[in-house]
Amino acid sequence: MTRLGHRYGRAVSTVLDVAVCLLFVTASVGVLATVERPVPDDSQTADRAASLLGTTTVTVHYAATDPNTDGEDPGAVACRPADAARPDACRTAHGTVAGLLARAAVADVVDDESAGRSPFERGVRNATRQRLAGVHSSWQVVVTWRAYPDAPLAGRVVVGTEPPPEIDVHTATLRVPVADGATTSAQGDGEPQTVAAVARRAASTTVAGLFPPEPTRLALAGGPPLDRRTAGRYRRTAAALGVGLDGAVADGSVRRANSILVEALAARYASDLGARTDDPAAAAELVSVETATVTVRTWSV
Repeated sequence: MTRLGHRYGRAVSTVLDVAVCLLFVTASVGVLATVERPVPDDSQTADRAASLLGTTTVTVHYAATDPNTDGEDPGAVACRPADAARPDACRTAHGTVAGLLARAAVADVVDDESAGRSPFERGVRNATRQRLAGVHSSWQVVVTWRAYPDAPLAGRVVVGTEPPPEIDVHTATLRVPVADGATTSAQGDGEPQTVAAVARRAASTTVAGLFPPEPTRLALAGGPPLDRRTAGRYRRTAAALGVGLDGAVADGSVRRANSILVEALAARYASDLGARTDDPAAAAELVSVETATVTVRTWSV
């Protein structure tokens, strides 16, 4: 009897041990099943994405021709660097992704919006998407260029979709030079240090950035379509400032056309800046002609 009782007790104990073990295993499975995946830190993601744009260099190949009626760039395929030989109508731009985005924002000031995005802007947008392809959060990049808040000329490039409403969005911002050696010094050679002098320097830098003399001269003399596109940019800029170019563009005189634009823009800048401050140093602080702002926004859905 003792031996049977001992075996019976061992059997009951074994059954209880198994039951308890299964209970713990079941509980463990339940706990594991309810653990949520960690939410990515979008603030760090925004900083990382901005860092990638500011430090990664790329080469963008694009066509200097107008899109055809089907919306297909006729030089896009030929401009891809499949071999060393490229058509004369192809162009190459090299720099950081952020720097190229800044250039695209400046070009947007005088580009014809009704004609769609330029080949250069499309190339830069593609480079941006490729560089941020490894970012796990949703993102948008907004690039703006403006001499000062509410200035009469401004450019903007957006890559990516708007974030949904009522969602937490993290941002990181870069200030990127739009041209080497650009300056908006409050005092030029031999000029008095005045708000008007600040405005003139800013206007001169703006026009030189929009219409760099030598490339612009070559474009006007290069025949279609570059001459038409460049002339159109001049006309749109002059119209925005309310001035005429007195045949300067038709004559191919970049210096005279630029001088007309500088005079008109300097007057607008001086009026706007003078209404805000009479201190030349404070006026110079308001001006940021030489840089564009790259803002990266990230969020998780």
